[in-house]
Amino acid sequence: MVIGFFLSAPVLAATNILDLYFNTADKGGTLRYDEIFSYGKSGNGSDFDMCDSYSTKRVPGDKIAAITSYSGDERIKGLKLEYLYADDDEVGKTTGSGFRKLLGDMEYIQGWRFYKKRDGNISRIRVYLKDMSNNSTREITFGSNNGWHKWQEYQLSIGTRSVVGFAGTAGDSKIWSIYPCVADRFDLVESGVEIHWDQIVETPENTKTFFGERLLENFSSVTQSDSTEVWYTDGKSETDTWTNTLGISVTAGVSLTEGYKVGVPGTIENSGSITFNFSETFSASTTVGETSTVSNQRTVKEAMPASVPAYSLLVARMMVENSEVEIPYTTTVTNPHNGDEFNFTGVIKGSSYSKSRKRWDVVGKAFPDRYEVYESYSWVVEYYGLENVTIISDPVI
Repeated sequence: MVIGFFLSAPVLAATNILDLYFNTADKGGTLRYDEIFSYGKSGNGSDFDMCDSYSTKRVPGDKIAAITSYSGDERIKGLKLEYLYADDDEVGKTTGSGFRKLLGDMEYIQGWRFYKKRDGNISRIRVYLKDMSNNSTREITFGSNNGWHKWQEYQLSIGTRSVVGFAGTAGDSKIWSIYPCVADRFDLVESGVEIHWDQIVETPENTKTFFGERLLENFSSVTQSDSTEVWYTDGKSETDTWTNTLGISVTAGVSLTEGYKVGVPGTIENSGSITFNFSETFSASTTVGETSTVSNQRTVKEAMPASVPAYSLLVARMMVENSEVEIPYTTTVTNPHNGDEFNFTGVIKGSSYSKSRKRWDVVGKAFPDRYEVYESYSWVVEYYGLENVTIISDPVI
């Protein structure tokens, strides 16, 4: 028999991803205790729940990693489930030698067959596995030497769902009834990041200002190249903080690739004479929900190249503001099992950048044997100690 469950489309704008995948259906999640498929004599023994470890740990990528059965006297006396991340779960008598089978990293239980004896207790369990990486299948039978009277089998029809545990009733050394817990498979893979350069926010209380000025002289008959520079030492502390992780905490252990948070462009804005330059790359937290701080110190050079026309006298002036900013970013993660996408947001605080204002003023003319300085810039004569100077009228603009 093939069974299927029909759910509404996953809510991609969920405020808590873990609730979506680890809560039971009555609480808006995909985890289902499918008691309607219980097999055996459910009126005997006490209830057991081998799904609560999985649903309580709530770690993306978790799955059943191994199953061990303990058999004897024509019955399954006990079961043990091992998970990738959740604590082991067991029921019944699990001492002595058991029959343990490992599941592959991408192998999931997609079907089952339960066998029972005439008196109703479970004597065998067969699980049907599918490797999601290559679609290969296999089956494992636990208690294969035990006799049986009847059996019942089901296969999941929705390919994004798998068995994540079992529940039922049991005594001290006998499984009386059993049924599966089924949920959407859940993992998170980082698929990209967008750094919102257009949403940069300055923190002016941490701004430092540096000035540079230079007299540029060209005594020749051809245009010459020159440059003015400002050097300074900068120390910064950079903090990466996640602002919305949709319920994913540090303990969930979701690690992302640091490579997605590098590649700061050399220039992010050029408006008139104002240029914003970054001179570092991000070194940020790679665990969702974790705050990471990195301190660094470096020497920075801000250059101001200029073309000086023939026989010209220029003053090049530059003001460099070295500041800290907050840069928001959005990291996109995908559940590879069903294609659902979710966005985590964060902000890099304290990233160092410089904002420079540059100005070139023609203050006069330069000749091999003399200077002619415009009247409004006569202050440069004394300031720069010029000799053989004639003050001339400002040019008419």
